[in-house]
Amino acid sequence: MKLTKSTIFQQAMASALIAAAFALPASAQVIDLDGETVTIVHNASPGGATGLGSQLAADAWAKTMAGNPTIVVQSVQGGALTKGINHVMNARPNGLTIGWLAWQGSTRILDPEPLQIPFDEFGVIGGVGAANFFLHVRSDVGDGITSGEEIADLESLSFGGFSPKSAASMQTAAALDMLDVDWNFVSGFAGDGPLRAAQARGEIEAYPATAVIWSKELRDGPIAEGETVSGWHYAPPTEDNSGMIADPAFLGEVPTFAEYYEAVKGEKPTGPAWDVIQFHGRVSNRVNWIIVAPPGTPQEHLDMLRESFHEAMTSPEYLEAATKLYGAEPNVEFWESMTGIIEDVQATPEALKDLMREYISRMEG
Repeated sequence: MKLTKSTIFQQAMASALIAAAFALPASAQVIDLDGETVTIVHNASPGGATGLGSQLAADAWAKTMAGNPTIVVQSVQGGALTKGINHVMNARPNGLTIGWLAWQGSTRILDPEPLQIPFDEFGVIGGVGAANFFLHVRSDVGDGITSGEEIADLESLSFGGFSPKSAASMQTAAALDMLDVDWNFVSGFAGDGPLRAAQARGEIEAYPATAVIWSKELRDGPIAEGETVSGWHYAPPTEDNSGMIADPAFLGEVPTFAEYYEAVKGEKPTGPAWDVIQFHGRVSNRVNWIIVAPPGTPQEHLDMLRESFHEAMTSPEYLEAATKLYGAEPNVEFWESMTGIIEDVQATPEALKDLMREYISRMEG
């Protein structure tokens, strides 16, 4: 067959197009997730604030993520919350696995360097803070109590938590120290459900529960029935660091620890234990969950996840549903500010690290 100039040109153009297709970065092939299933992995037990919040986010994100994929939520619990983190870290960076992780970044910096989780190596998408913790106590503790104010009069208290490195657990130990209440810590619970069950069985007397569980289960349940009482809640610090910004989800019924301390002690809180509480308030109470893609996720795909996350988290539908779930509008950090929080945590002063290590040692017994 004789090749005309037109035929030669057409063949050359086709070859160029094929070569260009092979030269495209792999990320361009995975940005459209039409027909795919994306899994959001969280690292706590189902039914708690972590699981409920991640499901709510999945419903909103499916509408904004490229290709509108099906998004399912999976609980990978265990290992003091590390099993789920490691699951996401080791997942294929193909955009089909995302972490919605209770991160405990403020205390994981205390691990020996080989054991530290490199959160800065993940594809950081954002962070959400919406579940401040409050101290939930059995009313038959000691000789019996009828109100949270009486917690300060107890000689001792046994409380449970995720691990000694949990911010809420460490804040509770520090708070009880400031109130001169001896304490014993029981570790290894994977969420609100297991903690509540252990309290009901009498294995622990108290535990830090989330505002979500307070509003959905405890306020009109065991607290209203007099089986348990609310103590105080932890929250981000005020600008001058002397107090805490009250969580409106508690409807003014549960004081901040700063308010509680001043009421029972007659002075504003100060001292090293207060510094520990406020450090976690600046970091952990602002962000309960870090949202990440596995390390190595292609930049174009990561950009899509960040943009679609922003769109989902600022949608009126999500904010309305999240406010109903959490009792107040959640604090959402997008990738730039979340990256800054990670950097701030990594720059924690050594003196504060040593103090937190002392708490971990005491909590481990």
